[in-house]
Amino acid sequence: MRFGFALATLLMSIAVEVPARANLIITPTFDSSITNDTTNVKVIEDTIDAAITVFESTYSNPIDVLIYFQEGGGLGTSNWVPNPIGYSGFYSALVSTGANFTAVADLTANGGNSTNNPVTGTTSIDIKSANARALGINILPACIPAPATDNLGLPMECGSGTANPVDGIISLKTSSTYPPNANNGSNVGLMAVVEHEIDEVLGLGSSLQNTLANSGTVNSFDPSPEDLFRYGADGSRIFSVDCAAQTKAFFSYNGTTDLAQFNNACNNADFADWVKGTSAQVQDAFATPGADPLYGPNEIAALSAIGYTVVAPEPATWSLMLTALAALALARRRSAAEYSEPR
Repeated sequence: MRFGFALATLLMSIAVEVPARANLIITPTFDSSITNDTTNVKVIEDTIDAAITVFESTYSNPIDVLIYFQEGGGLGTSNWVPNPIGYSGFYSALVSTGANFTAVADLTANGGNSTNNPVTGTTSIDIKSANARALGINILPACIPAPATDNLGLPMECGSGTANPVDGIISLKTSSTYPPNANNGSNVGLMAVVEHEIDEVLGLGSSLQNTLANSGTVNSFDPSPEDLFRYGADGSRIFSVDCAAQTKAFFSYNGTTDLAQFNNACNNADFADWVKGTSAQVQDAFATPGADPLYGPNEIAALSAIGYTVVAPEPATWSLMLTALAALALARRRSAAEYSEPR
């Protein structure tokens, strides 16, 4: 596909006229499954806090995101309440926020400036509460943590009610991560798992629903914000998955310059995650044992495209970042995903 120095150029445009300090706040609540884990509670909470610091120092949207953390489930899972809103209002808010000029300009050039969304043609889009508030749309947290588990022993999804609502629930299988366990080559880095799930509570993800089916077609009525930047190998929009004859899909602002390859396979992982390549990334669909990748340029490119404003680094730091991003972009080639535990 078409990787190269364009990635560094695109990310440079994100930082134009950006405030010099971050205003994003993430407020965690720790479930008793973490606080009662007396042996590991400190290292688990410290790792979550360190991941939160990455986001608070990267994005400047003046919002407070409430996230409930618990142990259990798959390697990492996140739950939230979807909110259908009018597409035209979403688009206007995205333009007004001005988080990523290149992404908005390319969206506009590819049918985004309309009453109907350019993906499915409906007048709506599904958005998460944190993403909405990042765009200045007042949607309050509405996910009620459920203390019980379902019949498979997995943490419940968002419940209903009014008590202590949050923007999302994140479940972490800390028995498979380091810390609290040793990095023995079979465990995966907890920091990256936490960052992966926070990305999704903030707004990353597809409206295409996960499946393990080996036949049939996966469709969705209204897209999520990240689906606005989902393109096929031929540069046209793609928003369905044929499980029997799977095709490639890419995260791209314009269908020409591809920044990452989506997991477009029916393997029970998120369709908006990245296909795992030669170098592990935070948003990979399948974690790499023994790896704890740093929060990287593709994750930043995706969140900024849906409205999160990136804090401008100091000039010397920015120069080093561009050099690293350019090298990464030149080297990037997607390979087939290796199966491991999905997030």
